[in-house]
Amino acid sequence: MEDVIEDFRQTVEDAAGRLLAISEEEASAPRAEGKWSPKEIVGHLIDSASNNHQRFVRAQFTDHLVFPAYEQEAWVRAQGYKDEPWPLLVELWRSFNLHL
Repeated sequence: MEDVIEDFRQTVEDAAGRLLAISEEEASAPRAEGKWSPKEIVGHLIDSASNNHQRFVRAQFTDHLVFPAYEQEAWVRAQGYKDEPWPLLVELWRSFNLHL
């Protein structure tokens, strides 16, 4: 199991390095009309990690698990990820995933 965890950590670190190589301008631009920008995609991954964190913690304390859904489009809009600095989003994604 420790090997799996270390592989995961290394994957997160490698991905963070690659993501930081993307410019602020590139990160802000949607890939196509009506699609998310890289900032919004990483923001969605932050939301997913946030939801999974709560699920992992709650699963330790109960046998009856009911997890609330979340509206990914609404969450991404509400968080305003498109207006955040790219390095900040990458670091938040990196930190959250290393914590998990």
